[in-house]
Amino acid sequence: MIVDLATISREHFFFFVNKCNDVYRSGHDLSLYRDIIAMHREYSDIEKLIDSKIFIPTLYRTLVEWDMNKRAAKMTSLETFKKSIEFWKDSLIRLYRYKLHDDIASELHNINITLEKLFCNIKVMESKRRIVGVSKTLHFLLPDLVMPMDSKYTMTAFYGYNKYSGDAKDEYKVFQEIFELSYEITMRLDLTPDDVDGILWKTSIPKLIDNAIIGFLNCDKDEVLSLFKTADNKSLQ
Repeated sequence: MIVDLATISREHFFFFVNKCNDVYRSGHDLSLYRDIIAMHREYSDIEKLIDSKIFIPTLYRTLVEWDMNKRAAKMTSLETFKKSIEFWKDSLIRLYRYKLHDDIASELHNINITLEKLFCNIKVMESKRRIVGVSKTLHFLLPDLVMPMDSKYTMTAFYGYNKYSGDAKDEYKVFQEIFELSYEITMRLDLTPDDVDGILWKTSIPKLIDNAIIGFLNCDKDEVLSLFKTADNKSLQ
């Protein structure tokens, strides 16, 4: 899998994370996203955020900026989106205490039960496909637990193709597999909050993994080969 190459070592991982910051988009979509993360860091309380007047509308606007209401993708109305998040507030509160960098192995089963309920029922998209819009929403709501997923980068990195299903439960199986692999990557690379400097897209550990994938897939072939050749030479010295 491409994700294995992007996460083969901490050195490689952070090279690709920084590559993402160098080449990935940096307009209004980044600004809105950073506003979301800033609210999380200020309050550290998902209940207060959900109850605030600006948090959910900011999530919705950010999803629009992240192309969730374009081409074949169609979002629900802001009012439906807001009511659905409020309805699932208790589940979000339960999940908010979990962080991808913590030792949550014994809790994964319970976490997945709650995530599946959210994934299959939260009203984000009117179009059939859920995994992209819902994973991004869950990342905005649970930035230290869930990474955002998309067709171009995430599916390519984990599967080599745009894995698709119109069935919510089947899509959740894909989401769950990527979520659990992201936890394995976090443990294997010993990623901690100290690795998150908050610069541009480096906002949380799940986002660092997403960034490494984006960075890897935005490198040209010669750049990747040079990086791995340098690493091999170092290992022989």
